Amino acid sequence: MGKSLKTIFQIISFMKNSEVKLSKKALFLVPVAYLILPFDLVGDFFPILGQIDDIAVFIVMWPVLRKLLAKYEKGDPDLEKKKKDPDAIVVDDYTVE
Repeated sequence: MGKSLKTIFQIISFMKNSEVKLSKKALFLVPVAYLILPFDLVGDFFPILGQIDDIAVFIVMWPVLRKLLAKYEKGDPDLEKKKKDPDAIVVDDYTVE
């Protein structure tokens, strides 16, 4: 229970962090969107198969999402938006370094 609660807080922190790229945050929305949207590989009107494909998406995506959270905890710069050089001077649309 404690480990899953920690993971939930990590996900919330990850999603709230404005320095994390939007494309990385969107990966967490893929399984949720697949579950909510009516378009599935196997329709939900099939009693068991319809629910199995929803679960399969979570099973396939979870290792990817765990790896992202691990990188986030380590402070991996690949997750962050590109930052401008603080010493650069911006003139119109040009950057002078």
